[in-house]
Amino acid sequence: MKIWLINATKKRVIKELRKILYDHPRYRSDSENVTNKYSFEERPQRGIIVNSASADRVRLSADNYVGRLSSFCMLADVENAPGTTVEWVRENFNVLEQVSPRRDVFPSPPGVYNIIVKSVPDEARRTPGEFTVEPLLTEINEPLITFTSSGDKEAQISRRNLYPGSVRLWLDGRRGLVQGTDFEVDHGTGEVTFLKETPTGGVIYADYRYVMPTSGPFQYEREQVNLQAIPGAVIAFGDRPQDCDKQCIVITDERTDVAEVYGGKYEVSFELIVFSRDAEDREKLADYTIVKFLEIQNSLGFEGLELLDIAPGGENEEVYNDTTDEYYYETTVSLSLRVDWEVYVPLPITISRAENTSRAAEVEHGYLDGSYPLDLLQGRTPVGAAGVNVSVGRDLSFERVR
Repeated sequence: MKIWLINATKKRVIKELRKILYDHPRYRSDSENVTNKYSFEERPQRGIIVNSASADRVRLSADNYVGRLSSFCMLADVENAPGTTVEWVRENFNVLEQVSPRRDVFPSPPGVYNIIVKSVPDEARRTPGEFTVEPLLTEINEPLITFTSSGDKEAQISRRNLYPGSVRLWLDGRRGLVQGTDFEVDHGTGEVTFLKETPTGGVIYADYRYVMPTSGPFQYEREQVNLQAIPGAVIAFGDRPQDCDKQCIVITDERTDVAEVYGGKYEVSFELIVFSRDAEDREKLADYTIVKFLEIQNSLGFEGLELLDIAPGGENEEVYNDTTDEYYYETTVSLSLRVDWEVYVPLPITISRAENTSRAAEVEHGYLDGSYPLDLLQGRTPVGAAGVNVSVGRDLSFERVR
């Protein structure tokens, strides 16, 4: 997962070693004996223990800046919630290819999908956790009304069950109206009432979010992904789920910049302890492991794991049973990898306009009748430069989803 460096790399090595043993007819039954410690109830005939040996320093600096990530989906926090259950979210390329060969259409409608954790996995009872999804779908630039006279006082949004505080009305698509000054809206019915005289010929467009029925519950496990809850999105759960946790997945109708990406490489070494109750079999198993790792180094490289070195080490023997004088024979194999790492810093704010009217003047005058003052404009300064103070964004409570 995203917050594990050595642990995630070790798990990947263990997975590959298990596959290597499973592909050999003689060692197939021993493939489950590859682990990160001696955790066997009864010591098996043979197996491999993977121990971390060393790793170099990992640092985050300007040299590690990669660029910006564009995507249809983004993970966002919810205010006063831990936000630790879902580690990351990304596009499901296989699903996008089924919808469009160019992957330019997302199968789920745009909006904010609230992830509500109902329970956490109980590993002792082998019970998965459960979560539900509460969709708040987004409608952008819906044509609402064209004013035919100054007496047009009502309009109807096409959807009902509007999310409180999400309605944004735009005069001619560029001037945002102020709720409570220019208009009022009934969130249950979608009915809009204009509070001031309306400009003849003006067109009102609406942005809003509306509530859809909750879906689920869906099951999840620690460090596993879910592909069904939001079609087109890969939701990755980590090792830190919490009861009643809430997070949001924001889906847009086109790809937007969702994160700054930093990345780099680090080198890590592992010590593989190959053991067997037969001395010659131990050597064969160690040699087989080394050769197979050399064979798969290209495929590992495509996944960001570059094989730097693999070499056999020393041998020793350990008394297994004093009474019967049985021994275990061990060989160490050193394995060094150069691994890619990445960090994503979210960019949850969308700037839609720059405004030169203060918030106080907005609330007092509104924008519907054209009487708004440009009170943030400043005159010429002593040095002859004109300055303009601006406030940006439609409203951060709408765009940031917090």
